[in-house]
Amino acid sequence: VHAKHEEKTESKSVYREYNREFLLPKGTNPESIKSSLSKDGVLTVEAPLPALGYGEKLIPIAHQ
Repeated sequence: VHAKHEEKTESKSVYREYNREFLLPKGTNPESIKSSLSKDGVLTVEAPLPALGYGEKLIPIAHQ
């Protein structure tokens, strides 16, 4: 994630930069990553987890 904000007026100048790296689980599709910025300035980044690859499994229930 890399973000920049620059603001210039006659009396002041503001520059902010943010950089953060994350390791994604194996098999994550980078094209499926979504991000949003809230009105409060909270950045949310979502990446769906890859399928585990397990098929249907029957689990016996013990009745006592």
